[in-house]
Amino acid sequence: MRFWLCVSILLVLVGCASCSYEAKHKTETAIEQAVDQFHEQLNHEQYHEIYSRSDNDLQNRITEAAFVAQLRSAHEQLGKTSGKAIVIINDSLRRNLRKAIGGKREIISHWNGPVSDAIVANERFVWAVENDQPKLLSYEFQSVCRKPCTVGFGR
Repeated sequence: MRFWLCVSILLVLVGCASCSYEAKHKTETAIEQAVDQFHEQLNHEQYHEIYSRSDNDLQNRITEAAFVAQLRSAHEQLGKTSGKAIVIINDSLRRNLRKAIGGKREIISHWNGPVSDAIVANERFVWAVENDQPKLLSYEFQSVCRKPCTVGFGR
């Protein structure tokens, strides 16, 4: 009897882990596509479209004019970007518990190093994901150096 209880618990745990992995992968893929679409729109200076598709919290926090100025500055420094985004979500107990109790909206932060011929830079995206649909909640851009970059160690 005890053996079957242990086997049952093990099967439930394996099933939950499998569902968790599948949901995580689905969210990662959705965010990767959203980042790629963001860069495509940034390349074509479609700043209004980026703003209009962003989350309401972003729109309530910053005006379109201020956000467009931020995007324009990033685009002027980056130039045209290329490449595909790679998103890896760290599974945490808090994230899994929130999903298990029915949290519909998930906030996911993601760092990206865009591929640019002009500079080396970092981007930080924050996405609000609901029903596997990410909406931009925050975007920060930081230029590291103009190419070619050199790194010196010591004297």
